[in-house]
Amino acid sequence: MLTKLSNALRAFRGNREGVGAVEFAIIAPVLIVLYIGSLEVSVAMSANKKVARASSTVADLVTQNSTIDKAFLQTMMDVSQSVISPFKTTGLSIKITGITIDSSKNAKVAWSWKNGGTEPYARNSEVTVPSQLKIPSTFLVRSEVQMDYNLLLALPGVGGIETKHLKLGKTYHLRQRLGDTVSCTDCGS
Repeated sequence: MLTKLSNALRAFRGNREGVGAVEFAIIAPVLIVLYIGSLEVSVAMSANKKVARASSTVADLVTQNSTIDKAFLQTMMDVSQSVISPFKTTGLSIKITGITIDSSKNAKVAWSWKNGGTEPYARNSEVTVPSQLKIPSTFLVRSEVQMDYNLLLALPGVGGIETKHLKLGKTYHLRQRLGDTVSCTDCGS
């Protein structure tokens, strides 16, 4: 009986049938996670590019005018939603700011607007601008677009995962195209 048991164990140990299935069962979950992860990253990068394009488009449209108003700025929400399409624009936030740079290279808010009609920055308050853009006696328009992005496939139904939600945002600074400034007739305090 002991001999039969020993022969059976030797035969079992030498049997290589099903090794491929066992290896696949071990490796398949890792490959599936890598595939889903790469899909999530590429879709999130595409959404981030759309947010950057929306911010650039908003700043470009504002700088094509010498005078604007809140009604014009409100249309930038529609512009941003169109550019960001087909992604959901949940939590879309737009801030547009006119910035005056004086002869001493001090950047101050000339006017500002945020969707919903609020003023995100106080008039004449100091504002940070990239040093390359601090050219004396000039004017800039800053466009800030932010959007909430929810990952598509990140473990649906599993709660408490912080990486399911991303805040995408881009900021652009452009110079006016007409005149010396872009004035807002009804923005500000």
